Amino acid sequence: MIRIKILPMLLILLLAACGEGVQKRDKPVVTVSILPQKYFVEKIAGDRFDINVLVPPGAEPETYEPTPRQMQEVANSLVYFRIGYIEFERTFLRNLRTAGNGPLVVNTADGMDLIAADIVDHGDHVHLYGVDPHIWLTAPGVKIQAGNMLEALVEADPDNAPFYTENYNSFAGELDWLHAELTDKFSDLGRRTFIVFHPALGYFARDYDLTQISIEEEGKNPTVANMRKVVDIARQEGISNVFIQMEFERENARAVARELGGDVIELRPLSANWSANMREMADKIYEVLKE
Repeated sequence: MIRIKILPMLLILLLAACGEGVQKRDKPVVTVSILPQKYFVEKIAGDRFDINVLVPPGAEPETYEPTPRQMQEVANSLVYFRIGYIEFERTFLRNLRTAGNGPLVVNTADGMDLIAADIVDHGDHVHLYGVDPHIWLTAPGVKIQAGNMLEALVEADPDNAPFYTENYNSFAGELDWLHAELTDKFSDLGRRTFIVFHPALGYFARDYDLTQISIEEEGKNPTVANMRKVVDIARQEGISNVFIQMEFERENARAVARELGGDVIELRPLSANWSANMREMADKIYEVLKE
């Protein structure tokens, strides 16, 4: 697991300037980037920590910028669990300097089979470019992420290691069950291609042998040419509906759906109740594919 100890110099200045800007906590603080990670930490640690979430509901992780107060909260945390490849995390960490008494920073993507646009092998190390950051939308991947969380929590709080380990084992079993359930659900479908506005479901699609077609292009609003390409693919595949999520604009998705005579269907990849939401998303995708 990739971990570093940090103490941001910028935060020292902010703390001196802002004084009591940080909320006082009754429990040790753990910081996560997005809401689904809060669910994972609670599955392992129960209510032993106050969990600070950087990206608020309705915000877009790919374009989010932490506030100065949030940066102070991270400085006061016992552990910061980063997703690993969300842009603000990398920008945020570039502003931090290594030190011995800051929070433990954990890259929860460590050990995962990542989806990347380009992989360059230099022999003794590998560089990944254009990594799909949506690693929380895969049950097998979350099992790896939860394992990284377990290791860090045991290191940070060794007295409660048996409690954390027992909870992790229970959660790992739930993830295995969910993966088996969804594998069976999608096993007998004829149509296996679906359309999304924002390409958040790459790992989900890989897990269940599906194909995700995205209207958005590399994080940018689509061109007319790409929208026409998506419409052509949809007609070939017999697809009429388009999946969207609340954090992104909808007009282009609606335009494609109108062209196809279908509807836009909302998914919630950043839902706080991760397990229930994975099943809900799977049901919606399944219903569209089986039509």
